Amino acid sequence: MSFEIEAKDLLGRIGRLYTKSGALETPTIFPVVDPKKQELKLSIINKYFKNIITNSYFIYSIFKEPIDVKKFLGWSGIVMTDSGAYQLMRYGVVDIEPDEILRYQSEIGSDIGVMLDLPMDSEESYFSASIKVEETLRRALRAAEMRGELGGMLLVGPIQGGIYGDLLARSARRMSALPFDIYAVGSPTTLLEEYRFDEILDMILRVKLNIRREAPLHLFGAGHPLILPFAVAAGVDLFDSASYVLYARDDRIMLRDRTVRLDEVRADYLPCSTKLCDKPVKEIREMPKMERTELIAEHNLAMLREEILEIKQRIYEGTLWEYLEEKARAHRSLYNTLRIMRKYLKLVEEYDPVTHPEPSGLLFFGDTSASRPEPYRHRLRIRHYYRHPDKPVAVLLKVDFRPYNKSWEYIYLNKILGKFREYIHVYFIDDIFGIVPEEVAEVYPLSQHESWGASEALYDDVAFISKKYKLIIIYNYYINGRNIVNVNNIDEIINILNAIYSTATPPS
Repeated sequence: MSFEIEAKDLLGRIGRLYTKSGALETPTIFPVVDPKKQELKLSIINKYFKNIITNSYFIYSIFKEPIDVKKFLGWSGIVMTDSGAYQLMRYGVVDIEPDEILRYQSEIGSDIGVMLDLPMDSEESYFSASIKVEETLRRALRAAEMRGELGGMLLVGPIQGGIYGDLLARSARRMSALPFDIYAVGSPTTLLEEYRFDEILDMILRVKLNIRREAPLHLFGAGHPLILPFAVAAGVDLFDSASYVLYARDDRIMLRDRTVRLDEVRADYLPCSTKLCDKPVKEIREMPKMERTELIAEHNLAMLREEILEIKQRIYEGTLWEYLEEKARAHRSLYNTLRIMRKYLKLVEEYDPVTHPEPSGLLFFGDTSASRPEPYRHRLRIRHYYRHPDKPVAVLLKVDFRPYNKSWEYIYLNKILGKFREYIHVYFIDDIFGIVPEEVAEVYPLSQHESWGASEALYDDVAFISKKYKLIIIYNYYINGRNIVNVNNIDEIINILNAIYSTATPPS
C-alpha cells in the first residue's frame, strides 16, 4: 500500500502517501508551478508546501525530449505532473499521444503522474460527456497496462462525468476496478469558477460512493479556503491549484472566509497576520505591480496552508462538522452543501469513526445539523441492533434535564412504580436522537448535546417503538397513535397501570 490513514472524521482523513521521493501527509495542496512563467519563487513556495505540480505537456513542448524535472525547476521535494488535459479542454487538441505523455512523465522524474484524460466543462451535452467518459476509460485501461514501465511513479486515474450523475458513477466504478494509486474527480473547473460548491460536493460524494474506500482521492483545480474543508469532509485527500498566483495577478486577496480585492479594502490594514497584512493597504497599492503580485501570491499560499492545518486539527479533534457549519454561512452554495450531504448520510456514517480520541464536549444541532452522522447511527442501532426488552408497556419521557436518567421525573417514576416496574421499559424522547433507552441515557452524545427544533424522524421513531409494545405511555409530549396514551402528569402513569393491571400478573 502507498497510502496509510492516521485519523478520520466524517469522510475526511489524515493520511500518509508514500512516493519514490518520500512521504506526503494528506490532506494537502499541490501549488501549480508554471514552467514557462512563474511569478512566485519556488524557494518561497517551499516555505509553505513541500510538494508542487507542474505541466508535463508544457515541458515536453519546450524540450521535446526527457529532462530532469526537479533539476529544471530547482525543486527537491515531491513533484506531481499533469498531462495537458486542461489544455485539451480549452484548445481542443494537444500534440502528443496518451501513451507518450504518460511515459514522458516517468522519464522526467515525476513522483505522481496523471494519464491524459478528456475533461469537460459544465455546459457539455450529455452525448458529448458520455463519449468523453468512454474514451477516458479506454485510455485508463491502457495506462493501467503501462504501470510496469513507469519506474515507481504513482499513477492518477481521473474520473469523468461532470454534472451527469449516472456517467460519473459508471466512470467511478469502472475506474476503481483498475489498479491506479490515486483517483481524481475530473472537470470541476468551471463549477469552481462559478462558485457552484454544492454541485462539486455532490460530484465528490457520488465518486466516493463508487470507488474503493482505501484509495486516496484528488480534486483538480480546487484552491480556495472556502471549498477545502467541505471537499475534505466529503473524502478528498489531495488538491492542486494555481489560484494563489492567478488571484494575485488581479490583486485578489484570499481570506479564510472570502476573497477581497485590493482596491475595495477600506481599512488601513488587512485582517490577517502574513507579511502582506503587516503593511498598510496604501503602501501595498503603491508597490510596483510585480512586487505586489509576488507578495499577494505568498499571502494567498499562506492562507491555503493555514486552512489545511485548521482542517487537520479539526479531524484530530473530531470537530470537522462544527467547522463546516461555521464556514457554511460565507456563501449560499456552501450552506447548501450541508443539505447535499444528507443525500449521502449512509455513506457519511459508514466512513465517520464511531468514537474519537476524546469527546469534544457538547454537540450543537441547528438547522443544518440533520446531515450529521451521529443521530442516523443511533437510529440504525435502535432499529437493527438494540434488543428491546420483552415487556408489554413502554413509557416515553420527554424531560429537559440531562443526563436524562438524572431527571426528577425519571427518579420519581422509578420510586412510585413498585410492582409495575417489571412490566414496563422506560425510554426518553430526544429532539435529535429520537428514542433513547434508559440504560444508555448517559452514553455520549445522547445526553451531551444542545439543539434547536425537533428532527423530522422523531414521529417515525415513536411509530417504530409502538410496534414493539402493547401500550405506549408518553409523558410531556403529544403523539397520536392506536396504542399510544399521552399524559402530562407522572402520577397518571400509575393510574393507567392500576386500571389495566388489577393483579401483579398482567393479562396475556
